[in-house]
Amino acid sequence: MSKQDEDNEKKVDIKSLVNVIPPASALKSGERATIREKRVKIKKKPEVEKGTIIISIKLYNEMKIKSKAEISVKGKRMEFQTIPQDGLQEIEVWANPEDMIKLGLEDNSTVTLRVIQ
Repeated sequence: MSKQDEDNEKKVDIKSLVNVIPPASALKSGERATIREKRVKIKKKPEVEKGTIIISIKLYNEMKIKSKAEISVKGKRMEFQTIPQDGLQEIEVWANPEDMIKLGLEDNSTVTLRVIQ
């Protein structure tokens, strides 16, 4: 075999190798994945009824909450009815002070908000 024949055998067609890799558009799904949980600040508001929380309408829609959400902190979990409200910050949740005491929370504590299906 000549040197030229050996070089041709060693060279592999780059296009055939690149065809195996999917394009970036195929890897990225067409729809954004729904957020299942988010870390938020919880604030005491006496005007909020027991067993309910008030969250921003943007967060409500982003997490696709139907009616209930769960607050979780330090291994404790509690279910709440959710009320969307305009004008709240996205990372802020309002809750009844008595519910916060049950969870062992102070004002402006960081908690995990989860969607309940």
